[in-house]
Amino acid sequence: MLKISTFNIQNDFDNYNKKKTLEIINYLKNNNIDILGLQEVYSKLNNDLEQELSTTKYKIYGKYRFYLHTILKRFNEKVPIVTNKKTIFNKTYHLPNFPSPLKRIVTKVIISHNNKNISIYNTHLDFMFDNVKKKELKKLYNLIENDNNYIILMGDFNLKNNNPIFNQFTALLESKKIYKIELNEKTLKKSKYHREIDHIFLSNEIKLIKKEVIKDLKISDHYPVLVCVDV
Repeated sequence: MLKISTFNIQNDFDNYNKKKTLEIINYLKNNNIDILGLQEVYSKLNNDLEQELSTTKYKIYGKYRFYLHTILKRFNEKVPIVTNKKTIFNKTYHLPNFPSPLKRIVTKVIISHNNKNISIYNTHLDFMFDNVKKKELKKLYNLIENDNNYIILMGDFNLKNNNPIFNQFTALLESKKIYKIELNEKTLKKSKYHREIDHIFLSNEIKLIKKEVIKDLKISDHYPVLVCVDV
């Protein structure tokens, strides 16, 4: 069994306190999570995460969206993947962003589990322009299309399941036998509607056992999504 979670931890760079990192670590350990995809991870929190994880069985993978992260650190997001599994590949890809001012990225990690290779993708899409999201999804699909491993795709897509752009993307993945987990609950706390914007997709060979939106963490404007699967 694998436990997988996606969590937008909210950018609070100006008001950051290390207690937030410790709560993320507790969430990871208390739930025995094997694969955790995070979004809106900025330098202060990232540095503390790396320090806290250095004495554990977990490793954190992913690069910043900008190369000059010491200058642009307030806006310089990582979308890292934290895992306790054997990792055989990791890379961060840039997504098309024009005319949005902020680059978006996707982190890819390949793990070995039960003699199977699993490609994990974690991303955070643009929040302003649907035409930018459409280009980002096209690039994301191109990365996945020729990937012959089992697939786990997760992240904050800033898209609900009633958006035609998102539904087109979902249909493309379904043609590759990769399916979205239906939550039917909001994952952005302020949302008026019971539709998630934080999503997890799984290859058909990965069997869903349990799904849950975690409501008791107060450290973000999002709820984390937690699933248990069998591979």
